[in-house]
Amino acid sequence: MMRSRRPCVKHFSHSHPLQPVEVKEEEELICSGCELDLSGSAYRCRKSSSCCDDFYLHRSCFELPKVLQLPVDHVSGHQHPLLLLATPPKEDDGDDEYPKFVCSACGDYGTGFTYRCSSTSCQSFNLHVTCAFLPNTIKHVDHQHPLSLFSSSTSLEIKGISNSSSSSSIFTCDVCRKHVPQNCWIYYCSECDYGTDLACTATTTNNTYSVLPAGGGGRIQ
Repeated sequence: MMRSRRPCVKHFSHSHPLQPVEVKEEEELICSGCELDLSGSAYRCRKSSSCCDDFYLHRSCFELPKVLQLPVDHVSGHQHPLLLLATPPKEDDGDDEYPKFVCSACGDYGTGFTYRCSSTSCQSFNLHVTCAFLPNTIKHVDHQHPLSLFSSSTSLEIKGISNSSSSSSIFTCDVCRKHVPQNCWIYYCSECDYGTDLACTATTTNNTYSVLPAGGGGRIQ
């Protein structure tokens, strides 16, 4: 790891100053913000202590906007501003030691940074920072047409299937064949009735899960 001579900086998510560093992929470090593998330009806590030795942030996670407004026509239909939280609120799951949230986009849990609805009426709406900036369309290696970002429920409506409890009203990923929970997000081709959940999109393309804005996510407010 190469340490930079640039001055240390502060970030709202951590109590100690952070030092710019260059991280090599073989170091196998994890970003404390997005919880993904870390390499390249990053920040680390400069204080040597057992509680801070593992605190690292991608440079892109360090630069995330504190307030995010999704576009009016976004797949989620969410209208309220989203606030960037360093850790999930403890009251979400009752686990005071390791609080976590469930992402409204992919349905997976997270323990790091989250974009959470600012309105008290829908604070169950949480997004991984990676999911918040997913592009509107992608090119999938296993399909000839571009795939568009939909909610799984909307894709069923396009197919003319009612949103009921029957097995036919559950979206199935065409890559892993797993069911996608209602209202979670997918990438879908309506022309061919082909779609994938977000996890399979991430494993088969390199441009989907990016912590940088990619032309279809939120905008800084």
